[in-house]
Amino acid sequence: MNLSTEAKVGSVSVIAFILLAYMIIHLGNFSFGDKGYQVQAVFGQVNGLKKGNALRYAGVDVGYVKEIEVLPEGAKVTFMVNPGVKIPVGSTFRIASDGLVGEKHINISPPSQSKGFLAPDDIVKGEDLVALDHVIASSDKVLAEVHELVKSLNEILGDDKVKAAMKESILNAKELTHNLNVMSAALARMAQNNEGNVNAMMGNLSAMSATLRDVAGRVDMMLTGVDNDGQTVRDLRETIQNIKNASTRIEKMAVALEGVVTDPETAKNIKETLRNARSVSEKANKMLTKVESISTKAGVEVLYDNKTGKYLSNADLRINTSPQDFAIIGVTGIGDGSKGNFQIGKGNEGFAGRAGVIDGEVGIGADAKLGKQLKLSLDVSDPNDVRVKLRTQYQLAPDTFIVGQTNNINKSSEKATYIGVRQNF
Repeated sequence: MNLSTEAKVGSVSVIAFILLAYMIIHLGNFSFGDKGYQVQAVFGQVNGLKKGNALRYAGVDVGYVKEIEVLPEGAKVTFMVNPGVKIPVGSTFRIASDGLVGEKHINISPPSQSKGFLAPDDIVKGEDLVALDHVIASSDKVLAEVHELVKSLNEILGDDKVKAAMKESILNAKELTHNLNVMSAALARMAQNNEGNVNAMMGNLSAMSATLRDVAGRVDMMLTGVDNDGQTVRDLRETIQNIKNASTRIEKMAVALEGVVTDPETAKNIKETLRNARSVSEKANKMLTKVESISTKAGVEVLYDNKTGKYLSNADLRINTSPQDFAIIGVTGIGDGSKGNFQIGKGNEGFAGRAGVIDGEVGIGADAKLGKQLKLSLDVSDPNDVRVKLRTQYQLAPDTFIVGQTNNINKSSEKATYIGVRQNF
């Protein structure tokens, strides 16, 4: 069928009008009769939300804003939810936007547990977001506080005394680290070079452990009974001095009589007496020198383990019988599983070795002094279950020290680190 030009133009116009109406209805959210169901939410402020803005559930468009009504307590927003969409009870309603300046919309977040679904015309409480001006005000306050903090730090760190103290502390830490490295290398070489000797010594010490414990008990009883608060040592020193004086007088008398006596037999007896007197005098001098060289020093320390909250109290008595020989008698862990110590050692102030009972077990130890104030000690005890203890002792005053101690350093599950103070008397 042939259509006239007017008919063709009219048909094209009708089709164009139908397409235009379709675009206006669907793109402009027009509808002939609302579809779905209504839900209402009350907000303290809507932050520029408008009618027609999208309603999204978990990021998916499920409806739009139908109406916004002002209430005394804020604003009530009515939504149209698409048919077939169910919103769980307990969902969170928030006002959001696409970017900083994007269009506002309502975002619904599902709850962790579902307790049913919202019914038509239900009213829920919306969550208000913090406004941008409030965030900016809070940021200004935080920046002001940060500025004050930086200013205070500049005042502290800018002080010449503080700079000098920090510099000195860093230099001391560097020297301490160097000394620790030197000692660690020396101990490693000593352990490697004497591994066989140490194993043999540990075997011998294990056999001697019972005897040493008995000896420690007997020595303790002997010192308690014989010392008498130092009176016995003073009496012994006075007696030896008297013997020395008497021997000197006898020797002088014999010399004086030697020129007078003419009898050969008498002269022979006098000479023998002089020799005996001289021998007694020499022995007395040796005994007096040995007694005078004996010195004692007691020490008490209290340590704390920050990890377990436990305290450790120790006490010991060091007896120096000569510049090179000494003995240590003490107790570790007073009042909490006390363990005895009885060790005999040899060495000088720079380096000394010890052997005996350490923390109630047979063991050996070594002490080394690094510099004027730092002293390091290493103890190895209990041949059946070897335990290693490392101590660091830093002198603050002539008889006051800071002590750091790590027990069972070779057993990670039983390792315990203490720090505290030691006082010598």
